[in-house]
Amino acid sequence: MTCRLVDAAVPVAIDAARAGGAVLAATDRTRVELTLKDARVDVTTSADRASQAAVVTALRAAFPDHGIIGEDGVEPGADAAHVWLVDGLDGTSNFAHGIPWYCVSVALRCREHGADEPVAAAVFDPVHDELWSAGRGRGATGNGVVLKVDHTDTVARAVVVSQIQSSDPQKIAAFAAMFETLMNAAGGVRFPGAPALILSHIAAGHFTAYVERAMASWDISAGQLILEEAGGLLTDFTGRRVNSADVTDVVATNGPIHDELLAMLNR
Repeated sequence: MTCRLVDAAVPVAIDAARAGGAVLAATDRTRVELTLKDARVDVTTSADRASQAAVVTALRAAFPDHGIIGEDGVEPGADAAHVWLVDGLDGTSNFAHGIPWYCVSVALRCREHGADEPVAAAVFDPVHDELWSAGRGRGATGNGVVLKVDHTDTVARAVVVSQIQSSDPQKIAAFAAMFETLMNAAGGVRFPGAPALILSHIAAGHFTAYVERAMASWDISAGQLILEEAGGLLTDFTGRRVNSADVTDVVATNGPIHDELLAMLNR
């Protein structure tokens, strides 16, 4: 059964994502405060926090009782059945270096009827003024155009995204081995950053698949819904659909190549 708030929540998600995007567009990236979260590569900035604050303000105005979990802080709410997942700046390193590939990601996860899944989502790319949105059972759109995944049916013809954000040598070595496997099998492999934006572009038929380990819910919840509503699949490495807000490994595809890609990754 679909969450009762889907139709009310989608426009709120859109407004909130645009509010965060407006903050990013107005920010002088050369003046932001940058903080490392690991030894070298995992960063956050004052722009992340400012964008998330704008998103939270928009969400609170519409749903004051909902909880909000963001990459840059948590806002508790009295309504435990409805929780927003927010990434005010997905693609922080790209933003900090002036690379035009980043976005704001906003999703409502609904815990009604024993489920825990995203039911309303918006991903906004302020650089290209592209808005991706979806409601559970309502389809997905990109700037108002209905989204559908592409029909590539073999990994050999697929453009696959795979990436890592870690300075841990063991994790990097494991990723390098997986990346080599993909390079030897896929039609192309990319490493652009910004998972929410990647998932939206799979939904639009631009990429075919995306593989990454240990992803947080604020990174993937909005993109998962947009992808699924466009006809794609998002599972863990065992092939089980992701249906919780726990940190999870991600295999996301257009659908036809999903089993082949899973078998390759698990070989």
